[in-house]
Amino acid sequence: MRPTFLGFETARRGLMVSQKGLDITGQNLTNVKTPGYTRQRIDLYAVAPSSYQSRYATNRTPLAGQGVDASGVSQTRDSFLDKRFRDEYGDVGYYDQVSSVLGDIESALDEYDAGTGLLNAITEINKALNNFSNSNADSKTHANIVASAFKNITQVLHQFDTKLNNVAEQQKTDLELAVNDVNGMLEKVAALNRTISEDASASATSPGEYYGPNELLDERNLLLDELSRCGDLDVTQNADGTVTLNMNGHTVVEGKKAESINFFRNSNGTVTLAWQSDGKAIELTKGSLKGATDMINGRGVNARASNETVQNGILYFKDKINTFASTLVQTINHILPKTDASGEIEKDASGNIVYKTLLAGNTQAVDGSGKFITSTDIPITASNISLSDEWAKDSSYVIFREGDKDSTYAIAMSKALTNDSQIAFTSAGERFTGTFSDFVKDYVGTYGTDKAFNDGRMNAAASIADSLLDRRDQISAVEPDEETTNMMLYQKSYQAIARLMTTLDEALDVLINRTGLVGR
Repeated sequence: MRPTFLGFETARRGLMVSQKGLDITGQNLTNVKTPGYTRQRIDLYAVAPSSYQSRYATNRTPLAGQGVDASGVSQTRDSFLDKRFRDEYGDVGYYDQVSSVLGDIESALDEYDAGTGLLNAITEINKALNNFSNSNADSKTHANIVASAFKNITQVLHQFDTKLNNVAEQQKTDLELAVNDVNGMLEKVAALNRTISEDASASATSPGEYYGPNELLDERNLLLDELSRCGDLDVTQNADGTVTLNMNGHTVVEGKKAESINFFRNSNGTVTLAWQSDGKAIELTKGSLKGATDMINGRGVNARASNETVQNGILYFKDKINTFASTLVQTINHILPKTDASGEIEKDASGNIVYKTLLAGNTQAVDGSGKFITSTDIPITASNISLSDEWAKDSSYVIFREGDKDSTYAIAMSKALTNDSQIAFTSAGERFTGTFSDFVKDYVGTYGTDKAFNDGRMNAAASIADSLLDRRDQISAVEPDEETTNMMLYQKSYQAIARLMTTLDEALDVLINRTGLVGR
């Protein structure tokens, strides 16, 4: 090393680079647990010999060996792994959301807790009718037990309907909050774009040097990861340091501008998500937003409205219990005949038997009194099914006596709810034939199968996403052992260069202060 000021300059650069290397290594180690932190590296290059800034043109060889310098501090990220992880994370968000809602539906329509579901209510009705028909068909006590059993099944249906409504309301509220969160994250990305672009232009101290706002990039990357869980996110890196985001094919962030999502509740119980800029409904393809809207708007094969989806969601299972209620009313109300004052079975003008109305729908009277009455002239649903006013007022209304047939109709009512009868359950888009118990077991199996499928898909997607995250962390995350090695390397380099500078100082002292003293 030449004992001149060029040698000092070379050593100075080495000391500065080693010190900055120690700084960056310490930065990495202290952020080893910081969420979203990407490890940083100092970018080094050998100083090229050049006479560009020299007063006189000269041979390049004498200028060689000018040491090392830093062009900036960069992050170690792989954009390809970022994209693959975010693509897979959107699937995780969708299946996780769908599985979560199906779990809520399963809890609402609970048939596993003994004594609370429709299957148990059917069993209790069957027991009451069997006791009623077994030589007790004229017993008011047993008639009251039958009425209580039927009242219980109507209350179970009311409870199921209320629970499903609560699930729907909770999901709508959660979705609205999620939309607000997404809008907030889009605004933050746009704000970071502005700050990063301004910082990038200000931090380029000389041509070829760039000290990027790495901490801001980490913050933005965390937001991009979270946004990718909500929808199909496509990220484009721009030359000025900003990113352009497209979600489901629509530009949501461009430079410093951000799009917003509007949330609407519709009168038919569905929801709509639309872009604020043009009011068009969002065409969702993946992510938690799609999972939530699919389950809130999901009417399965019964879907008719444009914003209803074909997934077996909350509306689909509401249709199921409504179909159960209406079919129960239709079945029970066509078993027990009315009798006239002489005990004869009543018939209409066409000669058809007139049956007693045992179950009906609860509705407000049209006379303006504010009272509620029961009627079969309204759509029967799980929310309004009730004992008829006649039966509710007098439990003996179910007693029938005609010669030796006093127990015949009680047996017929029992058979209508057991395996001895095949009932047609018809809704807007599907038809099921079987017993009431079979019908319940069918829709219980449906949400059980759907949940198992979505759990499996979510676990598979999560496994792939975790694998991609591990691969990304191998590149981007801080490895303490590696950083410790780097710290030792930079420390040894610093000590060696410091020793070099001391040696240069001693040589220069001899050159300047002692030259010519020999022989005096």
